[in-house]
Parts: sequence; structure tokens; C-alpha cells
Amino acid sequence: MKHHLMVFVENKPGKLEKVTQILADNNINIKFISVSSLGEFGIIKIIVDDTDKGLKVLKKENFTVSKRNILVSVLQDKPGELHKLLKFLSARNINLDDCYGYPLQQKDKIAMVIESDKYPEIKNILADHGYEIL
Repeated sequence: MKHHLMVFVENKPGKLEKVTQILADNNINIKFISVSSLGEFGIIKIIVDDTDKGLKVLKKENFTVSKRNILVSVLQDKPGELHKLLKFLSARNINLDDCYGYPLQQKDKIAMVIESDKYPEIKNILADHGYEIL
């Protein structure tokens, strides 16, 4: 089971830097990061190499942080692949709470990070229909 951390922060200079400093000081490697602004506040989504340790050290520093279940599916890096995945999930009445992608080292593949309230069922559904799961 994979997870990402969701950190709720004030949208002010230095807040993101503080989060990355805490992780660096605790030898936690950031594999992926996404930052979204919600006006005065923002959400930082982070995939790290030690999720439990990351959660612990950020909470210790009084950040509002949660650990969320995610699924990482591998798709071909070509037009229409994400659409096919979304159509497949929609046909099975699966809603996504969050979704983002990043390229893999293999030039023809991308990783799609999916968060859904139907976890872990979504993992079985995708695997049973030939989708590669990391």
C-alpha cells in the first residue's frame, strides 16, 4: 500500500521551505511534491521514502498533516491513455478524490497517482483488467 502526505499550510513565504527543511533534516527523501493554493491556505501533497516518519516529524512541528492511501498505476505515455483510464473507472462508478501524474524513467511510461474512497477495491479492479500497479 502506498501513501502520500497532505500538509495544510498558510499560503505565506517560507511555509513550503519549512516543510522541506524538516524532511531534509530528518533524512526523508521527497519523491514527488505538488503544491495547490486555496487563497490564504494551501495543500502540499508529498510522496516520500518514509511516510510514517514524515508524518511523525511534521506533526511534531505542529503541521496539520494526514496520511492518505493512494494507488499508483502505470500508463503508456501517449495521447488518450488517461482518458481510457478515467472512462474505465467512471463506468464502474468510481470517483477520484485526487489524481496527478509524473513521468517514469522509462520514456514511454507515466505514473498516475490515484486517491479514491473505493480503495482497496480500485486496486483489484485495475489489476484484474490488466493495469500495471506500482
